[in-house]
Amino acid sequence: MRVAVVGGTAGIGYGIALRAAHAGDEVVIGGRAAEKAERVAGEARELLGEGSKVSGAANEDAVKDADLIVVTVPFPGLAATYKAIKPNLKAGAVVLDCNVPLASEIGGKPTRLLGVWEGSAAQMAKGLLGKDNPVVSGFHTVMGAKLVKFDTPLGGDVLCCGDLAGRKVAKEFVAKIEGARYVDCGPLETARILESLTALLIGINIRYKLDPGAGLKIAGLPE
Repeated sequence: MRVAVVGGTAGIGYGIALRAAHAGDEVVIGGRAAEKAERVAGEARELLGEGSKVSGAANEDAVKDADLIVVTVPFPGLAATYKAIKPNLKAGAVVLDCNVPLASEIGGKPTRLLGVWEGSAAQMAKGLLGKDNPVVSGFHTVMGAKLVKFDTPLGGDVLCCGDLAGRKVAKEFVAKIEGARYVDCGPLETARILESLTALLIGINIRYKLDPGAGLKIAGLPE
């Protein structure tokens, strides 16, 4: 699978890029500046070792020919990013939106969410992209600090919701990550609930001083 990580030069995006490449996928790390994306891709190749397939490019170039596009840019730039990459998305390519509209993005508290007219960041993405690209919302309960440790089992569930075709691809993608379990959370309208879980976990991390952070495990599901 060819995976493009838009906003993959740091944080959760970089962690997902490392995990995907470690699992054997071809990964393109996208950034606003191609030079930085290429530098970070080089650092990733050094970490992952010989044989890893990681390259870097500007966001709009990174998505070309990708089967899965993971979007992790900060919320204030989300709409502009989707408008920039949309012309280069191939029909049927799945978009996995990992964004959360946290109030901290505009100077507020990280335990609070901003109101989004469409209901969630993922639903906003769907409105911008249209019907040609299935959209999935996910990875909101996985801390970036855990993802970056690519050679350590993740040890948690990855909750995803979205278009049915997109959920199938997301399930395949999550299954490659050691120690991760995919949990199907239904249609895209559930994204407003999943995104709010990030703010909840941040609050728990702060109160209990957890490092690298709390995650979720759904009890009662078959392994």
